[in-house]
Amino acid sequence: MDVFLILIGLTGFIVSAVMCTVSFFKNKARIKFWYIVLVSAFVVLIIGGAIAGPSSETSKDNKPTETKTAIQSSAPDKKVSSPVTNGTLKVHFIDVGQADSILIQSPSGKSILIDGGDNEDGPSVVKYIKAQGINKLDAVVATHPHEDHIGGLDNVIKNFPVTSFYMPNVTSTEKTYSDLIKAVESSSNAKLQVKSGVKLDLPDLTAKFLAPNSSSYKDMNNYSAVLKLTYGDTSFLLTGDAENVSEAEMLKAGYNLKATLLKVSQHGSNNSTTSAFLKAVSPEYAVISVGKGNSYGLPVQQILDRLSSAGVKIYRTDEVGTIIATSDGKSITLDKKASSIKPHAPSASSVNM
Repeated sequence: MDVFLILIGLTGFIVSAVMCTVSFFKNKARIKFWYIVLVSAFVVLIIGGAIAGPSSETSKDNKPTETKTAIQSSAPDKKVSSPVTNGTLKVHFIDVGQADSILIQSPSGKSILIDGGDNEDGPSVVKYIKAQGINKLDAVVATHPHEDHIGGLDNVIKNFPVTSFYMPNVTSTEKTYSDLIKAVESSSNAKLQVKSGVKLDLPDLTAKFLAPNSSSYKDMNNYSAVLKLTYGDTSFLLTGDAENVSEAEMLKAGYNLKATLLKVSQHGSNNSTTSAFLKAVSPEYAVISVGKGNSYGLPVQQILDRLSSAGVKIYRTDEVGTIIATSDGKSITLDKKASSIKPHAPSASSVNM
């Protein structure tokens, strides 16, 4: 209706102007008449425009359009700021007594084994892996050549096809080491050296080694391969037996050590998990792989107190058996699976701490 009034006024104005001009030349006596018509048309035009004013419908439509544009432009930022996850990541801390063995199942179905317990644990670790429906290992990591970490790996490698084998550049004179090397050499897997900065080829999560950072150490434990897994907003720091020397190197290197879950190094020994390192990691959960009634007195009370004072929830294989941590990319849940694969520690003479 508003537009119609404007058009009438405008048309009247134009017609009046033309006719007035013509009339001026034909009959000067009629100028007064057309002058009145012209003024009237102009008045109608002004009134029509004033009545129309700014369209309320146009004003209403503009606001939602601007809001939609803002929402659409901000949507990509939200997606970028939140890591994309699809599926679950499972980390199994297998109960192997006074030893270490960790099985990782990625969301895409990749399987990685870190350490295999001691010599006697080999068959049990193989059985546990098969029980998860796994018939192939995409990677095997030997954190360092101590019997309580690599003892069962030769058995594992003989029972599963292994795509890649990772180990620090260090040797040992122990039979467990030579047995492992023979098994690795007889298999068709790729042999890769572990050092800081090396990444595992996993499409759905980040798996990066943060240690070792030096080419040689006085203590074998400091050669330990330290692996950080990051899946969405959650992360795991798996430390092998890395001691305070290695921890200090990681701190000095400026790595992002923050992790949701910390695998406490060296079974809870006071040679590891320094206050500075624990502060940098700032975990919600800590898992200690340790044998019930072990002769080393591990974990030591000092480390337990340090973890508790930091508000960390502690889980121990000697108390609850195998521990399975599951991440959906947003949070981690822990399931305690009662087991007694190896409830007691082996003799001190057979295990190198």
